[in-house]
Amino acid sequence: MSKEAEESTDSIDRSVLANLRELQNDGEPDIVAEVGGLFLKHAPQKIAAIKNAIEAGDAKALHVSAHNLKSSSLYVGATKLSAISKELEFMGRSGQLEGAHEKAILAQIEFERTKKELEIEIGRPEQGNKDK
Repeated sequence: MSKEAEESTDSIDRSVLANLRELQNDGEPDIVAEVGGLFLKHAPQKIAAIKNAIEAGDAKALHVSAHNLKSSSLYVGATKLSAISKELEFMGRSGQLEGAHEKAILAQIEFERTKKELEIEIGRPEQGNKDK
């Protein structure tokens, strides 16, 4: 499999995580685990906000919620999730919510894929969602 084909199946751009690791200071907590952990903790709330905005027909709330998910996704290298979020953001900004529900489902599916990859990358398998 070519490198491009292999990368296209990944939910996470590991070069983004490598860049984060370059910011790591000796003796401090693992920066990828910290940033990744925050993403994993807060992304489900952002996805729920997207779904709620769509159900309520609230384009402005969709725009804001999708923008937040887009930005945090990029920070951990979740480029596919960020791209879906960008599409949702545009739908909210333009007030065109047709197809938004389906995009939100794609965002949820992509988050689950991203979550699995990120948990492996930061070396901590799911711990039963103790934070909930």
